[in-house]
Amino acid sequence: MKRSVRFTGRLVVILLIFAVLFSYAMFQGGFVSWFLFYSFLPFLLYMTGLTFYSMDNWEVNRYFSKRVAAAGETIHVDVVIRRKFLFPMYYCVIEELFPESLMKRDNHVEKYRNMDNPAGLTQSRQIKKVAFPWFKRTIRYQYEMEELPRGEHHLRALRVKTGDFFGFITKEATYELDNRLVVFPHKRPVKLKESAQSFEQGVSPSFKLNEKNTNVVSGVREYVPGDRFAWIDWKTTAKSNQMMTKEFEQEKSVDMLVILNAVNEPDMNPLSFEGAVEFSASLLDEMHSRSSQLAFMTLGDEKRYFPFQNDYTQRDLIQEHLAKIRPNGKIPFVEQLERELAQNRAGMLLLIVSHHLDAQMVVTLSRLAQKSKRLVFFYVKPQSQIDFQVHKWFKQLKNNGILVNTISEGELTQLEFEVNT
Repeated sequence: MKRSVRFTGRLVVILLIFAVLFSYAMFQGGFVSWFLFYSFLPFLLYMTGLTFYSMDNWEVNRYFSKRVAAAGETIHVDVVIRRKFLFPMYYCVIEELFPESLMKRDNHVEKYRNMDNPAGLTQSRQIKKVAFPWFKRTIRYQYEMEELPRGEHHLRALRVKTGDFFGFITKEATYELDNRLVVFPHKRPVKLKESAQSFEQGVSPSFKLNEKNTNVVSGVREYVPGDRFAWIDWKTTAKSNQMMTKEFEQEKSVDMLVILNAVNEPDMNPLSFEGAVEFSASLLDEMHSRSSQLAFMTLGDEKRYFPFQNDYTQRDLIQEHLAKIRPNGKIPFVEQLERELAQNRAGMLLLIVSHHLDAQMVVTLSRLAQKSKRLVFFYVKPQSQIDFQVHKWFKQLKNNGILVNTISEGELTQLEFEVNT
């Protein structure tokens, strides 16, 4: 119905212009008036042809330079339009219809310099590109999307506009194109200070589970390619007349579980949650390089659990989940943590990343610490919101054997995280 009204309106405009010019020539007479009429006649014919020209059979495609990116990166976009029927087009404008998820920007660590003003990252993205194709069958456009925010983004539509020389007749068409772009959280190195180690006789948890400790020798064996030169046992080699290397006692395997608070708390700062996601992604990368016994869990609208599995497929699943995750859920984080407390195996090393802390959560964490081998709590919050009450909760957690790390502007704006474990 709307298309029919527009088509009728264009015809009325053309007929009205024709009638005005023809009437002027008839009543005025003379060379000048008829010259104007005949001079404008080709434009009227072009406007008539443009009115009947259909844009429905255009083939429109959008191509990304890459479909997977990291937060803050820039990608190049190519838009290709192919026309089957050649008709002279004076101009052609494309307009991207960006989703709401792209209406913000991510400038890496710089976004954390003013955590009290998360609205400052809102950005109204608008892309309009013009070309003058005339008789070209293929029309190409190129543009860039800068400072991409974390998330899964679907660019579903593209609007194309064209018209005549004077702007009397304009046409537009919207093409449904579903291009998916996944933007992973920005990751940084994580420096773990005072990492403890655990051997067969030890009781302290270990972060270097796959390394050998050169101070604890359990025996000797025949040398194999890849062994370090420093591991060679020269005394045994001389006795046996063949290369022998020291065999070291493996560090004890420790099950580690990282839990991310993904509940939309009433007092939540969006940048605090973003920092929690980035830190979790960075921490998981660091832990995966140190241990094979690492699991990951997010508690929010629904529980997502990634079990102990050290392979690249599992890591990709975790990274994709962290790219898509949004704070949601009506059940408080502390209640969900209570349920996990009942199922938690004793002797597990727990690392909890949260953008929220309250009195009830302090009690739950203290109870959880009694069942765990060790509990490390990472609190992501702007420095201005860490008041006297929060420091009292910190003291209470530390008194219950919980190691507390505060991650604020000072830590989030650095090129690497440095935390106590």
